[in-house]
Amino acid sequence: MKCSLNKRHIPAEYLHAVGGSEILARILLKRGITPGELEGFLNWEKYTPTGPEELPGLSRAVDIVKQALDKGQKICVYGDYDVDGVTSTVLLVSVLKLLNADVIYKVPDRFKEGYGLNAGVIKKLWDRGVNLIITCDCGIANGDEIALARDLGMQVVVTDHHHLPPELPGADAIVNSQMLPDGHRAKYMPGVAVAYFLAQALLERYHRRREAEQFIDLVALGVIADVVPLKGENRYFVQRGLPEIRRAGRPGIAALIEVAGLDRENITEEDIGFQMVPRLNAAGRMKTARYAVELLLSTGIDGAKKWAGILDELNQARKQIGHRMLEEAEAMLQGEETGPIVLFQPHWHHGIIGITAGRLCEKYRVPVILMGRKEDGQTVVGSARSVEGIHIFEVLQQCGDYLDRYGGHAGAAGLSLHRDKLPAFTKICKRILTEKLAGIKGKGKIKYDLEMPLAQATAELFYQLQTLAPYGEGWPQPLLYCPGVNVLSARFTTGKKHLRLVLEHRGQRVPAIHWWGADSGVQQGDLLYSIAVNRWRGEEKVQLVVNELITPAAPPVNERKTIFIQRVLDCRRWRELGEKPPQFAGAVYFYEGLPLKDFPHPTADRYSITRAGHLVLLSCPPSNQIFKEIIALSGAENLVLAYSPLPDLSPAECIKRVMSYIKYVDKKLGGKTTVFELAAITGQTELLVMAVIRLLRDNGLLEVGIMEKGRLSVKLKRGAGLKTAPPVEIKDMLAESSAYRRYMNNITPELLLKNIN
Repeated sequence: MKCSLNKRHIPAEYLHAVGGSEILARILLKRGITPGELEGFLNWEKYTPTGPEELPGLSRAVDIVKQALDKGQKICVYGDYDVDGVTSTVLLVSVLKLLNADVIYKVPDRFKEGYGLNAGVIKKLWDRGVNLIITCDCGIANGDEIALARDLGMQVVVTDHHHLPPELPGADAIVNSQMLPDGHRAKYMPGVAVAYFLAQALLERYHRRREAEQFIDLVALGVIADVVPLKGENRYFVQRGLPEIRRAGRPGIAALIEVAGLDRENITEEDIGFQMVPRLNAAGRMKTARYAVELLLSTGIDGAKKWAGILDELNQARKQIGHRMLEEAEAMLQGEETGPIVLFQPHWHHGIIGITAGRLCEKYRVPVILMGRKEDGQTVVGSARSVEGIHIFEVLQQCGDYLDRYGGHAGAAGLSLHRDKLPAFTKICKRILTEKLAGIKGKGKIKYDLEMPLAQATAELFYQLQTLAPYGEGWPQPLLYCPGVNVLSARFTTGKKHLRLVLEHRGQRVPAIHWWGADSGVQQGDLLYSIAVNRWRGEEKVQLVVNELITPAAPPVNERKTIFIQRVLDCRRWRELGEKPPQFAGAVYFYEGLPLKDFPHPTADRYSITRAGHLVLLSCPPSNQIFKEIIALSGAENLVLAYSPLPDLSPAECIKRVMSYIKYVDKKLGGKTTVFELAAITGQTELLVMAVIRLLRDNGLLEVGIMEKGRLSVKLKRGAGLKTAPPVEIKDMLAESSAYRRYMNNITPELLLKNIN
């Protein structure tokens, strides 16, 4: 299964393009980047961008818009409620304002008006005196609505990127990237990129084309949000736009970065996709996309901060609803074999089912369709997500007789149908998906970019791979492969669905995170992973991200390695006895809690343990799982017990300690912290810390933004105290931790050594 490429078989132009790096050259060659594409792929300044004139219908569209501008006619930009539609709307409205247009915008209400053009809205636009409608990220499937607009006397210019219907609508002009020939590098652009081409060409008519460049940040945002293939024109837009997003010259983007708690200068495409995009999308999912449009149209930072705060609150509410929906969906799957997932619950929030479908698709690696019922009681709406090899839009086409509307692409789609047709649709759709899933399962070998032992998974490798960024759809982060990996420890981290692992291969021990990996249960197997770097208290440490742990087909030749502590030394209560602190050559000193005074050596918490001959426990870890983890990471042969007994902590005292540190974070650190920081400073588990955070939030004592990867944004609020008693889960977790520490205070070194091994 090793990669067959070696240095002799790598053409010189590939090695030259990446400064002689065999690793990068292999990836580029294996992924099919041609010699002619190399320079432009790696450096946008060497890329020759597609000209607006290459898009069919663009010249006609510009003629119509310019004519409306010259006549002073009223124009409406009609967008969509997702980030692609929002950025498209903001871009076109802003450009038209530059040209002194009489312009308004419309983004539909997901719940009352649905996706695309709406007949009732069109009539209202006519009543408001609109002469020209410019669609963005929608319109190509709205033949009836466009006919209505034209019958009323309005002109319609469609800009879109979705699949072309069998019969095109009768618009005055249509600009759609899908009209480009197959293989064209701009064919799979999102709606905002099509809108950008229109903006470029329109400004060109007024000899102002360079002014379009100020909107490249919006284009990059829309490209990342719409999860389109990150090649050709799309990659070029992200490469150009990322520096502008980091510069944050647009007040709306600056406010969004601040509320998301991001490091502006180091923002990546991943930060945008997992932090900024969900907040923008939350507007249309929960209330109205108008909030997101107004944020990005803001010209002052104060107004932008107001809108960003609203989006952040909506995103938190969206997360809570999504969490409950995910739990309900998984409960419905209990006892079923892993196959395509097609589920319906009448109360499911149809602004959030797409996110939950994506979570289930990621976890179970099968196509997923989730559906809920609209307020009319008769219409069912759904979102679909799919896996590689199953084109979900084509599956819906096969079920078209049961659907009122559907649209999308290979990986994601939306649909609606009448309630009476739901049983038949579910049965037929599951059958088709099951057949297609059977056809792709087990095909081919494990796919990965390079075989890479854990010893070579270094920070240097991470930064080397970053030179091939940005990563995204169609250009994912390099997937590495390492056979015969042992899992030395595994425990829940920020939630009971995610695992923190210590992995071992040929003596190398590395921490790893396995998102949605709680049910894997693999103790030894072949590892598919990507590499990340954690920045923790001023230091950078490698952390692997597990894609999959595959149980080998044949039993391993060598038995799984265990952790061997050879000796346990008892130095407990040295403080109480007035003795000097225990010191050993080449030791790592584990300590969590408020900073130690007058201790002569640096200490390490659970996240910063390094290899050492002696592991000295200056504080007792809160659980056996964390104890095992720090032993595994240290690789120590000698364990030194050097902690003092502490009184049991009551829930009220625990909450007070968390609140005390949050107060410090709020006043001194700008309200930015992490679950991990709180866990280390309090010496508690991440699960307990999260439970306390939720309690404080629910009691109105804390404003909190719970972000991806354990990041928190916190702000204390005035309050008289807890309105509700600490829930049972906090009491139980605290009691469990106290009991474990009592056990560790009383156990003999001999028995502990026996229990460890």
